[in-house]
Amino acid sequence: MKARLLDTVRYGDRRDRAPSIGALADALVAGAARAEPLSLGELLLLIGDRSFGAVLVLAAGANLSPAGLIPAASTLLAVVVVFVSLQLVAGLRHIWIPHSLRRKKLSPRLVEGTGRTMKTWSRWLDPWLTRGLRPLSEPPFDRLAGLICVLLAVPVPLLEFVPFVTNVPMTIVAVFGLGLLVRNGFLLALGFAASLAAAYFAYRLLTL
Repeated sequence: MKARLLDTVRYGDRRDRAPSIGALADALVAGAARAEPLSLGELLLLIGDRSFGAVLVLAAGANLSPAGLIPAASTLLAVVVVFVSLQLVAGLRHIWIPHSLRRKKLSPRLVEGTGRTMKTWSRWLDPWLTRGLRPLSEPPFDRLAGLICVLLAVPVPLLEFVPFVTNVPMTIVAVFGLGLLVRNGFLLALGFAASLAAAYFAYRLLTL
């Protein structure tokens, strides 16, 4: 079973084929089938170098959900985005987290359920998200995306006082995260364009 997990882990770092949400879902289901529950560190290893995109999507998605309306939730999620994005900018291949958190065990039912749900969605999303401008999702563009995510997340604590305004930068973060997750250059290009538009709009507001 350990060898099977290691074989599954390797897919996260393969750059010779287009990654897919379905492949990630299969890896999660396989990981959940282990006799011993996955730890958070093992889960990040299982996801591989796409853990950055996955965490960015989850953090930004949480902000766009009703959970984002909880006081200070947007600020906490922005801290997560900055923490992960800075590691992406630094060129790390996997997300670093404290050892105490890496050892935390995850519910096999939760991991398997997440994987099966993602597998269902992948049948619709993979044909569209796993193609196009892949070089734009690799260095140095992935690091540039990480830097922009930092710049988008930094003002979130100030914007939190205005309802729903934090959704603007976090939506762009979600686009970048999804592009990194499936290595889709079109999505990263969309994120770059949206960032420029947001910067221009913010400049015009500040210079009125």
